[in-house]
Amino acid sequence: MMVESLLDVLLQTLLSIMSKSHSVETSRGQRCPQCTAEITGEYVSCLLSLLGQMTEIHFHHLINSFHSKEELKEFLLKIFCVFRNLMKLTIFPRDWSVMRLLTSHIIVVTTQFLSPALHKNFSEGDFDFKVWNSFFSLTVLYINQPSLQLEALPPAKRRKILDKHGDMRVIMAYELFSMWQKLGDNKPHFIPGMMGPFLGVTLVPQTEVRNIMIPIFHDMMDWEQRKNGNFKQVEAELMDKLDSMVSDGKGDDNHRELFSLLTQLFGPYPSLLEKIEQETWRETGISFVTSVTRLVERILDYRDCMKGDEMENKKIGGTVNLMNFYKSEVNKEDMYIRYIHKLCDLHLQAEDFTEAAFILLLYWELLQWEDRPLRDFLHYPCQSEWQRKENLSRKILHYFNKGK
Repeated sequence: MMVESLLDVLLQTLLSIMSKSHSVETSRGQRCPQCTAEITGEYVSCLLSLLGQMTEIHFHHLINSFHSKEELKEFLLKIFCVFRNLMKLTIFPRDWSVMRLLTSHIIVVTTQFLSPALHKNFSEGDFDFKVWNSFFSLTVLYINQPSLQLEALPPAKRRKILDKHGDMRVIMAYELFSMWQKLGDNKPHFIPGMMGPFLGVTLVPQTEVRNIMIPIFHDMMDWEQRKNGNFKQVEAELMDKLDSMVSDGKGDDNHRELFSLLTQLFGPYPSLLEKIEQETWRETGISFVTSVTRLVERILDYRDCMKGDEMENKKIGGTVNLMNFYKSEVNKEDMYIRYIHKLCDLHLQAEDFTEAAFILLLYWELLQWEDRPLRDFLHYPCQSEWQRKENLSRKILHYFNKGK
């Protein structure tokens, strides 16, 4: 009775308060998250308490109480959205670790109870992209939560959490993997769109989570090969995300192992290369993974070079290696141009204006004196190709003059 009368009201109330918490302003025009935090905390506590007391029977009764699939879909979207907001907004103070862990525990248990209903009602002929996408977004956000990254905790506290809850990232990763497998022929709807978010999951420094994700990447490659006869979409998405994530400081040296021939056999799954060895498209697959491995190595080297007080020459060397890789090995012009400008910035910081000009000439040489419209890119606005080349000419001449 309480579930039927309270759950939907709680979810709707929380969604309403959470949406307002982004826009509530004080009379001085400044954001005031405290204005709604206390009220939200009380409602969240009620929601957690209610969900925490629900058993499989209660969830079964709840699912059967919906009169149509549309009603069920609205409920799932609502509860998944609330769960994502609980992870994105600061509902409880950061030092309330017990309450934060309890929240995570109840979210993963509730997700385990609800995922069969998602599979049963929105798969195959009744497939609904929106609700599945909402589910995958939730699992990715959940696994990446800062409060669940146990590696940063003291050993005693880590053991205490593992004894009580286990590693909840692993539990959710298995749920993600299980639901991915149940997608069946609907997997292409999420390729290459979910490549980036799933890659973010592998950047969590937890070996078991990474190995759970290996078959998913293999699956994505398999479907892409079947559909297009190549991995161009998957490769482009993967390389863009790898570059942005690792360059932003995410990932670690162990991440090389994910795509490396030397990957150890952890858990029940073979490494990605070993899985590819068994496929008819093994040659293109191995070539693809080798390229990604080489990219990861160069990106990690680049990130290490850019840390702290490294010598300018070392920073420039790391950037040149990555720039040349994008040009000669994988032919990704947009990334090549991106690193031309990063290298130019390094020379400008060192007041080496002549070298900065020579580096920009690499981009200048790619441009033609044509009317072809170019999209906005980096700091360049939307303009015709000849306009961009002309503006670049002026900048290069300016740097040559400055460098005498």
